[in-house]
Amino acid sequence: MSGEVAPVIVSIIIPTYRDWESLQCCLIALAAQDLPRERFVLLVVNNAPDEPPPPYLKLPIHARLLNEHNPGSYAARNRGGMEARGRLVAFLDADCAPDSGWLESALACMETQGADLVAGHIQLTYQSSKLAPAECYEKAFAFRQAQNVERGVAVTANLIARREVFDAIGGFNEQMMSGGDFEWTRRATAAGFKLVYCPNAVVRHPARNTLASLAQKARRVSAGSMALHGEKGAFQGSGRVMGNFGHDLQELLKRHDMSWRERAWAFGVLVYLKGVKLRQRLAMRFGPRQARELPR
Repeated sequence: MSGEVAPVIVSIIIPTYRDWESLQCCLIALAAQDLPRERFVLLVVNNAPDEPPPPYLKLPIHARLLNEHNPGSYAARNRGGMEARGRLVAFLDADCAPDSGWLESALACMETQGADLVAGHIQLTYQSSKLAPAECYEKAFAFRQAQNVERGVAVTANLIARREVFDAIGGFNEQMMSGGDFEWTRRATAAGFKLVYCPNAVVRHPARNTLASLAQKARRVSAGSMALHGEKGAFQGSGRVMGNFGHDLQELLKRHDMSWRERAWAFGVLVYLKGVKLRQRLAMRFGPRQARELPR
């Protein structure tokens, strides 16, 4: 019947925390999607409800702003999941800018490969052509979606799932400040849902460019890993942290798309961050309470 409105097929959930400028860039990129606008809705979840959006933020007509008081991006994603419409749920970070063909490519991968979850490619962007040491590390090791999918996990910076996956396995673990995306996707694949990597579903993500930001993430990831693997002892998971060192070094030596300068900096930062993770494990086990409370 002519004049009928096409149904919404995907809800895009975008958690945000005091980063309105990045969110505005994300929304601009989403406005250029090849998929017709009436086929998707945007659910922006503000995880700092005490800070309303600034006047310059322009939400499109098919977007809703939700509030989530419980801290953490996983609580925010669960809030979005409760309001989701359509048969698909897409997860995107507020500082990501998807290519115009992002959604259409992900949907094509899902249909042709019979997938329940699609993990798209995450392309890093840098401040200048001469990368800072932190950016060298990110170029070498950040967002390795193809390798993640081989292990049955993926990150939520670029992830699309059928709604029945969310309904069957439940939401994200809100007690985790890091690693909750791996925990959720591992739960999904363990339940028999099929996860595939889609290199054509691309989002751009800025690389971290300071050692301080990498160290903060490393501490958060280390604490999240301890929770994910149920580690209680200070040294219980230390072998896994150091055990990956040889594999990481081998992968780094194979990176012919990186100059020797970039690889040398990436190696140095890798060693530094291994130490940060080990110190965090000791702090989580023996340190004062404030040492166990990680910054977001």
